[in-house]
Amino acid sequence: MHRVPSGRPGGGRTAAVATAFLLASATGVSLWASALPAHADTLTPAAPSASATAQVRASAVRAATPDLEKGTAYLVAPAQLTDGHYYEPFGGGFADFGLTIDGAYALAATRKNDAAFTKIVDFLDQRKTDGTGRTVNDWTGIGTSYASGGAIGKEALLAEVAGKDPRAFGGQDLIAALDKAVCAEASTADTSCAAPGAYTYAPSVFSQSLGVMAQLRAGDDSNATAPVAYLKKLQNANGSWPSLIPSTGDSDVDSTAMAVMALALLPDDEAASDAVAKGVAWIAKQQKADGGFPGAAGDSTNSAGLAVQGLSLDADTYQAQITKTLAFLAGQQNDDGGFNVAADGQQGSDVRASTQALGGSTGISFGTLSLTTQTSPPPESPSPTASPTPTPTKKPSPTASDTTATPTISTVPDTPTPSDTSTAPAPVTPTTDTPAPTPGELAATGTDARTETLLAAALLLTGATTITAARRRVRPARHR
Repeated sequence: MHRVPSGRPGGGRTAAVATAFLLASATGVSLWASALPAHADTLTPAAPSASATAQVRASAVRAATPDLEKGTAYLVAPAQLTDGHYYEPFGGGFADFGLTIDGAYALAATRKNDAAFTKIVDFLDQRKTDGTGRTVNDWTGIGTSYASGGAIGKEALLAEVAGKDPRAFGGQDLIAALDKAVCAEASTADTSCAAPGAYTYAPSVFSQSLGVMAQLRAGDDSNATAPVAYLKKLQNANGSWPSLIPSTGDSDVDSTAMAVMALALLPDDEAASDAVAKGVAWIAKQQKADGGFPGAAGDSTNSAGLAVQGLSLDADTYQAQITKTLAFLAGQQNDDGGFNVAADGQQGSDVRASTQALGGSTGISFGTLSLTTQTSPPPESPSPTASPTPTPTKKPSPTASDTTATPTISTVPDTPTPSDTSTAPAPVTPTTDTPAPTPGELAATGTDARTETLLAAALLLTGATTITAARRRVRPARHR
């Protein structure tokens, strides 16, 4: 929208200036009073040049999109990011490993602070510890009986985004661990396996989608066959996906966006392509009048960010919806660069909401996000040109030895870290990446395997009703 200067021109130029602004509004060009000659009251404003019109339109577009620079500054500020990771909100020195990876995804999408991205990757890859001595391997449960396929998939996907080998990351072969985490059948004694093709202790479509993306990007197609088939099976007749596994029959924007990003990595699979098209079409129909999307937190910025990523799989078709969503997100970005959780909730920047709103606003799918191919930040436009096409080409993730396409990014010095303790379960602690029963909270990717083990015990103690509620994905309780 054209903005009129706040100052009021004086003297005999008032009428001419008013006329100039009226004409400027009609043509899309901003003419400032100070730029008019002294005898402006006797002149007829000249028609704007094509280049001037283009510049003004570009400025208008930028004003209607989130500020990637400010958003990145908020995410990496010392008040949020400490030594390459985010902490749990309840204190105690516990790192929020899932949120930390979410932050890395956002930084990879914006490319506004590669040094901070690298520090996060090193914190995980080098098995550095949080304030309680835990490493990322304690969070995933890798190598133990409570290994979470969703959390392992999320970590493996980050390795692939960073251009590192997911088969040698964090001292582990994450792809082999994912293969091992694919369920052959549904479990009856506990909640470890929801169904054949599900991942162990992965009670959400988010977790299933992360595992599928990690396997496909690693070229592990044969072992991903069953997880892909199960993800397809979870799609509702209306094109959406539910939140939880096993399905509760609901329809969720966040989960649908994650599922279509995963299945879009199978361009030669006609059934997968059809599922993607139906899913994206369903997402588009959920857009609210203000450009946002419904989520458990309300008119959610988290859901809006994911919706942009899903819609960008077919950006040509859904350009109008993408533009409207970006304007919504821009309106929910605060002066500190962070984003509110929801337009209809408590105002104030939230780290978890900001990671998804900021990274999602670029339109780059998690399935194709990569520092090795994205050499510059995506343009700030209503239809992100850096977004994947409806049928992206699937490539194995670059290995650590592949240096031909890896960009130069800042690194941090290596520091000695304690040996891997993933084979021994760490003390059970609450984590914001663990499904929780609180409605109206923000979606989080990944789960904590230790908490899932406790949930299995809770099933025996309190019944199926309690465990069903407890498997919900965590979202910050604070509303905007």
